[in-house]
Amino acid sequence: MKLIRKIAFLAFAFAMIMGSSNSLNAQSKYGHLNYNNVLELMPEYKRGNTQLETYGNQLVEQGKSRLGKFQAEVQEYQRKEQAGELTGLQIKQAQERLAKEEQAILALEQQMSEKIAKKRTDILQPLLTRVDKAIEDVGRENGYTMIFNTSMFGFILSLEDSDDVMPLVKSKLGL
Repeated sequence: MKLIRKIAFLAFAFAMIMGSSNSLNAQSKYGHLNYNNVLELMPEYKRGNTQLETYGNQLVEQGKSRLGKFQAEVQEYQRKEQAGELTGLQIKQAQERLAKEEQAILALEQQMSEKIAKKRTDILQPLLTRVDKAIEDVGRENGYTMIFNTSMFGFILSLEDSDDVMPLVKSKLGL
């Protein structure tokens, strides 16, 4: 008899939990949008990418000049070494100098990558903040419990009972 009561109680508790969960789901409202698509629609994003490309190209040109000089030095060293024009000490000194220059070029390459990353952050951060605020405002103003980002591959498997909020966010951003 006690076992039957326990089973009945567990069944009742399970039914209550499922019922309350269904009522919570009925009150919840979900939205989705592709965050990357929102960014790509923004004129500031397009201008920022153009600025970033121009900046990157300028840095690359500076690096090409130095790399060209280095390659010329290496070729001249190899030519002199093969022709037997260098002493053992001169070979050692040239190798050390070329190794230092190679390390300096690698460091420059790393600095260029860091500068481009910083410039990208400087350009994108205000846009990301603006889009995030627009999404939050749309969510709050329209009663959304959650708004999912569908630009992340495989993140959302099903969008049933979810509204596409892209038009609302575009409107909020004036796009």
